[in-house]
Amino acid sequence: MKQHRSSVARPLSRNCLGHTCGTNIDTEGIDFTNKQSNLVYIDKVFSFNEDTASPILFNLNTGVPNNGLNTVLPNNSNFMVKLFLDGCDCSIIPCTLTADAVFEIDNSFVVLEYFNTRPPGNINAGQVTLDGFPVDSVSYSNGQYTAKTANVLPRVQKDRCLDRGLPTKAFFLINNAGPWDFRATFVLEGTVTTGGRLCRFRIEISGTPDSPNISLPPGSLSSFAIRDLSLPCAINGVAPDINFQFTAKISLVNPRLVVNCGLRHPVMGRDAVSDAVENEADINGNSAQLFPCFLCLQCPTTINSANCTVSLVTSLAIEPVVHVETVRRTLFCLDACEGLLPCQGSVTAAEIEEDIEDCIIGGIDRPDCRCESNDSQDRSKHKGRGHDFFPGCIEDEFDCDRNDQEDSRTSNKQKRNAFQFHGSNGCSW
Repeated sequence: MKQHRSSVARPLSRNCLGHTCGTNIDTEGIDFTNKQSNLVYIDKVFSFNEDTASPILFNLNTGVPNNGLNTVLPNNSNFMVKLFLDGCDCSIIPCTLTADAVFEIDNSFVVLEYFNTRPPGNINAGQVTLDGFPVDSVSYSNGQYTAKTANVLPRVQKDRCLDRGLPTKAFFLINNAGPWDFRATFVLEGTVTTGGRLCRFRIEISGTPDSPNISLPPGSLSSFAIRDLSLPCAINGVAPDINFQFTAKISLVNPRLVVNCGLRHPVMGRDAVSDAVENEADINGNSAQLFPCFLCLQCPTTINSANCTVSLVTSLAIEPVVHVETVRRTLFCLDACEGLLPCQGSVTAAEIEEDIEDCIIGGIDRPDCRCESNDSQDRSKHKGRGHDFFPGCIEDEFDCDRNDQEDSRTSNKQKRNAFQFHGSNGCSW
């Protein structure tokens, strides 16, 4: 089995964020040619637009209504709540959430995670038109819709644009798209009066990982129009494609937070009061409950259905948005460095893989293998195999010097004696 070098992610900061986030690219085992001219096909963008549909109003209640009364039972299992209370003081009892808590909301916003038709791909060619003519077809993949235009293009192209080699601007319409599904996190901030104290709060309400998407009613359909979508001509039978995908702008209208506490003890900075306090004697020898000072900096309240729950009751103003782009597969001549990768199934590829395995395992016939050594004796063993390839060992085992590796790779590139690349997209033996 072919083994690859291990790539080590470098931490971006002291909190080791680099172990969790960021890119991970390892090209140490790939050689590249010097920069040279190549003919390549690239999707060129001729039109990049967006349009916003009329708002859709939707009532959201993250709890379960209690017989129509103005109260809410413990949260629906489809939603999870994170509540943070701030305003603690080490000299007094920290902020706690009580049944008579009153929230004053100063700021609210919605973090949209997903917005698409139900089911995804629920748009046909008859709903997508150019100057009133339906597109050829509509396909869906990976969140993006693609409309084909080879047949409809001659009907909408203007001769004066075609004669000058310019794109034609057409009226693009998506009619009655929907119904819609979405996932989002609702964030609210402000003050709360609870337990006789005034505290700052921040609450985040979102769907649980295994919960279904929030579904808008079946009649909630949207239409989008781009009045001047640019369509280039077809070249060698290659017509432009129209790609589009959906998102939305969501606002909370008159939101309110409702509290329901099922037990006598409120939820504090941990799952239960007993986890956050300790019975210790004060300076007079009396028993007192002292709160650790780290809780006084900020009290992140964990909502526990056995204690208190907070539910969001609000109207949502949802404005669906479509992003549209026109692209055509276009021929370019670029100066670039090409990666030298052997053809799959070739003898050269098999020999390279075998050499790498021998080197990593320790090598029965190459016990003196080193990481891209400049030793001419080692390098001579690997000449004449398509590329002047010299396998590298694992850095962690041999503690290789990176500068030596770079010098070795540069030397290998300059001494490729198997074949040479000439001009655009070709090689000569």
